[in-house]
Amino acid sequence: MTDSNKKTLKSYGIWETHLDLPELLSQPRAPMYPFRHRQNLYWLQALPNEGGRIVLMQLQASGEAKCLTPPPFNIRSSAHEYGGRCFCLLNGDFIFNNVDGRIYRQKLPAASKTTAKSVARPVALTPPARAQSVSFADLIPLPRHKMVIALMESCGEGETARDQLVAINPSAKTSAPQVLVDGCDFYAAPVVSHDETELAWLEWDNPYMPWDQSRLVVAPLVTRGKQLDIGERRVIVDNDGRAVCQPGFTDDGALIFCSDRNADDHWDLFRHHDGKTKQLTDDRREYGEAHWQFGQTRWQQISHNRIIAAGAYHNGDQLVEVGMQGGAPIVLCDDFAACSHLQVNDGELLLVARFVDRAAQIISIDIQTRGNSGKPYQTLYPPPEVVARKLRDESNGGAPIPIAYPTRDNEAAYAYFYLPYNPNYRALPAIRPPPLLVTVHGGPTGRATPELDPIKQYFNSLGYAILDINHRGSTGYGRTYRQRLLGNWGEMDADDIADGIKFLTSKRLVDKKLVFIRGSSAGGYAVLRALTRFPRLFAAGASYYGIGNLITLAKLTHKFEGHYTDRLIGEEFDRARESDLPRHSRFVKRSPVFQLNRLNCPLILFQGHDDKIVPPAISREVVGLLDKKNIRHQYVEYANEGHGFRTTATRV
Repeated sequence: MTDSNKKTLKSYGIWETHLDLPELLSQPRAPMYPFRHRQNLYWLQALPNEGGRIVLMQLQASGEAKCLTPPPFNIRSSAHEYGGRCFCLLNGDFIFNNVDGRIYRQKLPAASKTTAKSVARPVALTPPARAQSVSFADLIPLPRHKMVIALMESCGEGETARDQLVAINPSAKTSAPQVLVDGCDFYAAPVVSHDETELAWLEWDNPYMPWDQSRLVVAPLVTRGKQLDIGERRVIVDNDGRAVCQPGFTDDGALIFCSDRNADDHWDLFRHHDGKTKQLTDDRREYGEAHWQFGQTRWQQISHNRIIAAGAYHNGDQLVEVGMQGGAPIVLCDDFAACSHLQVNDGELLLVARFVDRAAQIISIDIQTRGNSGKPYQTLYPPPEVVARKLRDESNGGAPIPIAYPTRDNEAAYAYFYLPYNPNYRALPAIRPPPLLVTVHGGPTGRATPELDPIKQYFNSLGYAILDINHRGSTGYGRTYRQRLLGNWGEMDADDIADGIKFLTSKRLVDKKLVFIRGSSAGGYAVLRALTRFPRLFAAGASYYGIGNLITLAKLTHKFEGHYTDRLIGEEFDRARESDLPRHSRFVKRSPVFQLNRLNCPLILFQGHDDKIVPPAISREVVGLLDKKNIRHQYVEYANEGHGFRTTATRV
C-alpha cells in the first residue's frame, strides 16, 4: 500500500532500511585535532577498515585526504586507558606516541601533493619499555628549547600506574624522558607560556575524579645545563569541591581556565594574571568538559583581548566571543550539535563541528571577520555523501528534539527525542505509535549530544523512535546536575530512564509495549539495572561491555577509576571482605547479577576480549548466571576489540 507521495504505508518498526549498514559504518570516524603547517591542513582520523588505527591525514590540493602514517604505526595513547591527544608539531616535525608506548618523530612533506615516496618513515625517540608498560599523552612543543613536554603514565608488572610530567629531547637518540613533575596520583593538560618561561598543569589525587576536585598549578620553566627544570610551584586553584579544566596561556602571560566555583555553578571561564583571578562568564553555558580524554580544547585566543569559546546549552554547542575583561558573550554561531578541538592558525580558527543532519566536518572561521561577511564558517573537509544525507522531511522526522521531563523526586532530567524517519515509508494511520529504543551514554559522567549518529540513523530508518537520555550525572548541565549521581549510581540513573519512558508513553508518543534499551560501559550497567529494577517496562535489552557485578569491577578496575565506583554508589569498597560483603552493602544491592531473576525479557550482551576498563570477566560472570538460571540471552565476545568497538565488521 502506498500514499499519494508514493511512500509505502507500513507499521512502525518493520520498515526496510534505506541505508547500507556496512557502508554506513565503514566511513572514517569524525576527524580529530585539525592543524595547519605551511598552509597545509592536517588532522587525525580513525580508520574502521584497519581496526580503528589512528593516522595522520593531509588534505591534498586535489581535495583528496591522504594518509601519512604508514602501517603498522597507530597514533594512540593508553594513558588513563581512555587516551586522547598524543602528538604535537615541533619545528616542522610531527612528534607522536605510537600504540607501542614509544615516542616517534616524522618529517612532514613540504607540499600538499604527497606521494608514497615523500612520506617519511617515523623514527623512535624513546627506548622500548622493558619491565613496564609506558604511554604518553598531552604532548606540547617548546620550539625555543627544542624539547617536548608530555604526560607519561608507566606501570611495572604487578604495580600501580604512575603519572609524571616529563621532558623529551627529540634531537637525542632514544633517550629516556626527563621527569619534571611527580608525586600526585594524576596529571593532565600541561601548557607552556608563549615565551616558554612558565609551565602550568592540572593535578588531582584519589579518591576524586578530575571533574570532582582538581588543582591548577604554575611553575617557572628553567634550563639547567642541557636539561629543563621547574622552579617554585604556585597553586592557582585548590578548593574543596572545585574542578578545573582546559588551562592555557594568552599572549600577555595570563592564564585562562574553566572552573566551577560551587555546587550551583557551570564550568565558567576565568582569567588569572598578576596574582588576581577574574571570572569572565556567568551565563549558564558549560564551557568545560569532563576530563575523560587528553587534549580537550574548547576555547582559543583570537586577539589581545578576545577569545572564542564553545559553550554547551540545551540544544547543542554555541560558539561565543568572550572579552578578557568579562561582559556578555556574543554568539557567533549556534549551528552545531557539538564542537571540539578548537585551534587557531594564522588568522583562522579551526575546529571539528558536528551537526544534527550531516557528518562531522573540519571548519574554518576567519577570526578577523568572525562571520560578519555573512558566512559564519567555511567547510575545509566535507564528509562522505553517504553519511551526509539530510534526515529532516516535512514531518520533521529524524530531527532531535531536546526535552526536559519530570522525575519522581520532583526534579528534572534531560534527553533528545527522535521520531522515526525513512524517506520510503510512512506509518499506517490510526495504529499504534512507534516502538521506542532508549539509548544510554557511558561515563556515567558522559554527555549525549544531538549530533548525527549512524546507529540512531539506522534504527530511525527501521521505524523506531529514540530517547537518548542525559540522566542526572551527565555533563553539560552544571555541577549540581553532574554531582547528583554521587551516592545514587544504579538508582537515580535507572529512575530517570523509567521516568523518561513514562513521560513519552503518557503522551502516547511511543508504544509502551515495545520499549527496548541499549547502552555501553556505564550505560550498559544502566541497561542491566533498568531491566532488573523495572522489568515490565521493556521488551528486550542490549548491554555493550556493561557492568553486572560492582564487586568484580572494584577488584579489576584500573587506577584512573580506582575509587570512582565507591563515590558513585556512596560506599567504600571493603577489600578485606570482598568475597563476603553483607547483603545490605550497596555493592551487593546495586549489582544486577544478584537480581537477574527479575529479568522479564530477552537480553543480549556484547564484549571486547581485550577490554581493560570493563574486562571480559565482568560480562562472563553475568552470562554464567544467566545460563545457570536458564534465562533467555545471547553473548557475543569479539577478539582484538577493547573498550569501544573499532572495526567495521564488529560494529555491523
